[in-house]
Amino acid sequence: MEAGFSSFPQAKFDEFIKRLQDETPKLPKQEARLAQFVSLNISSLGLETGKSLAEKAGVSEVTVGRLLRRLGCDGMKGLKQLLREHYSVTTASFVTDGDIPLRFVETLEAEVQGLTNVFNQTQGDNWEEVSRLVSASETIYATGFQSIRGTVEDFARRMALARKNVHFLSAHDGMLGEWLDHGPETAATTCLILVDVVPYASESLKLARLAKSQGRSVIVVSDEYCHWSREIADAAVYAPSRTGLFLESTIGIVAALSLMVDIAARANETTSSHRLVQWKANSKKLGLF
Repeated sequence: MEAGFSSFPQAKFDEFIKRLQDETPKLPKQEARLAQFVSLNISSLGLETGKSLAEKAGVSEVTVGRLLRRLGCDGMKGLKQLLREHYSVTTASFVTDGDIPLRFVETLEAEVQGLTNVFNQTQGDNWEEVSRLVSASETIYATGFQSIRGTVEDFARRMALARKNVHFLSAHDGMLGEWLDHGPETAATTCLILVDVVPYASESLKLARLAKSQGRSVIVVSDEYCHWSREIADAAVYAPSRTGLFLESTIGIVAALSLMVDIAARANETTSSHRLVQWKANSKKLGLF
């Protein structure tokens, strides 16, 4: 019988996480979804049970056991042992003076943890690639579908204040007319920033693949359930979204996009400052503010 992940010797926690992230694109859909959730919620794993982890990731408890065995862990017991060996698990302490309803205290904690997770991604090779593409690409296209479209349109406008050649790409409205005159050399200087959240638009994966096939760079910003972006995109940013609200939170997504605008502005502070002055002057002449 061919050796599987479960035959690997017990790994140290950092090796476990690296293996988890490396194998995510190759896993079956439900296990990939769980793997993505685990990799983005490392700091709170010590508080989870197999049941709670399954519920939060939206998979079955059987899937939790199967994935952990693939990665060389003896179920949740083995994962907890790795955590104990790696560090003492602690959680953030939140104090309310009574102004925040009790039902929102857990949501507040989850939102803060989600934001912390986004900021923790601002290091390493992946974020360096995000920074390089945001700063060095000749042209940036930003796109998003369904409920996240408005957020991406706002992001594109903000990014356009920080640097030149930023466009919101509406694949439905413009039918990618913006890309018609792009030869290979031009395409290689462009970057598509694609933002998507559950329920994912069917166009997202298709558009990412099309962009890559034409030689464009791709950054995907998504929630914790997007298991395909790491395999296709040049860089990927994930923002935890399940915080106990009626709909998934987009606070982490907005934070990640705001960080990108800041990167673009800091790449050439003289130019970005001048653009902001010009924008304020034009707005004043139009009587917008």
